Amino acid sequence: MPQRAAATATTPPRKRAPRVEGERTTLRVPNTLIAQADLLAAELGISRNDALIRLATRGAELQDRQRQIAERRDARWAAVMQHATSVEPGEFPSAEEIEQAIFGPHEDDPE
Repeated sequence: MPQRAAATATTPPRKRAPRVEGERTTLRVPNTLIAQADLLAAELGISRNDALIRLATRGAELQDRQRQIAERRDARWAAVMQHATSVEPGEFPSAEEIEQAIFGPHEDDPE
């Protein structure tokens, strides 16, 4: 692992991230992620660890968003398909009902 030089008169000290509560852990980080963390750290003037936390936070936010999208997709599909499995096969939803089921406002939609 390369040694990091201490801040000198020519290099400004790195900004520290605010302390957060949470568990301490030791992880083996893949080289590709270390490279991305080092790049982000250099761009923002922060430590590698702070950059790893930022990347992990962004990844967690992305995962949550993908889960929300999947839940919404499944709900919309179920709303459309409920008519396809009805007892009376000759009845289909109107175009307005289909549009409302697919594109209608949902309480969890971001503003």
